[in-house]
Amino acid sequence: MENNSAPKAKQQWKKRIDVFRYIYTTIIDNIGVQDIKSKAYTEYDFGADQMRVIEYYADNIETIQQLITSKLNPTWPWARVKPILKAILFSAYSESKTLGIDKKIIIDQAIVTTKKYSELNDYRFINAILDKIIE
Repeated sequence: MENNSAPKAKQQWKKRIDVFRYIYTTIIDNIGVQDIKSKAYTEYDFGADQMRVIEYYADNIETIQQLITSKLNPTWPWARVKPILKAILFSAYSESKTLGIDKKIIIDQAIVTTKKYSELNDYRFINAILDKIIE
């Protein structure tokens, strides 16, 4: 019997990373809310689930940012959070709200992403914040 879950998991991982990278680009390039959606539709080949995550992110940027900020140490303002970590938080939270994926899986994948794309101990920050904001 052949195990088809590994290729499917790899495809899901690639989709998740594509969304994370796109969100990171929107942060770095300071793309406006309406442009986030239109650019995603016209310049990228995202699937329906990916677009749901991106649309949720675009429609709720301020709310998500306020939620994350409320969980930060008071001496650590939003401006000090690295853009790469913001993108991971935004994409993971948006995915949790739109795709109904279990909290443990979302956090685990965000930690893997953080370890791959950020500094050594940044995954602890991601884990702590996501654990507080994802229901």
